[in-house]
Amino acid sequence: MDLDPEPGVTVSDEALLLACSGGERAAFDRLVDRHGNALYRFATRQCASSRDAEDALQDGLLAAWRGAATFRGESSARSWLFRIVLHACRRRSRRRAGEPAHHAPVEEAESLAHGGAGPDEATASHQTGAALARALADLPEAPREVLLLRDVDGMAGPEAAAILGIGLAAMKSRLHRARLELKERVEAILGHPLEEVRS
Repeated sequence: MDLDPEPGVTVSDEALLLACSGGERAAFDRLVDRHGNALYRFATRQCASSRDAEDALQDGLLAAWRGAATFRGESSARSWLFRIVLHACRRRSRRRAGEPAHHAPVEEAESLAHGGAGPDEATASHQTGAALARALADLPEAPREVLLLRDVDGMAGPEAAAILGIGLAAMKSRLHRARLELKERVEAILGHPLEEVRS
């Protein structure tokens, strides 16, 4: 397969996966170049430690390389890669069951504060950011996964549903319940409703 077509023409992820199934390592390297950073960010938020995230990503990429011929095109190649890494993260999580989970914060407190906010608003934003990160880390696997895919990684509904292996309606329902549960947990940590933070 020609991995360098005419200028301005980009080889699709699906075509790269097809080339991978034929043993073309350069095609796989191109896929990793395109999606590796996003896959790693996802794994770091999903796994208990950065080491687990790195290991899960490596496990997932190895599984993708070995299983490239199994890609059937029912979802995008990107969704397929995310799903493989998600399964690798789940396996790591099950191996470490019982250990405390330590996740990187979803957002830094500064990103929650509006520009030019005073000290009170900055403190409230910092507290909210810390509570949000803690609540997200403590969520069960299913609601945490859907929140990470939709609200943190910003994936479209159909893509998130494909990665999770569920229908779009089921994903929307899970996302709604997950958002409510996250809000309740954040409010329990803060000791007051979230609306008070913005007033």
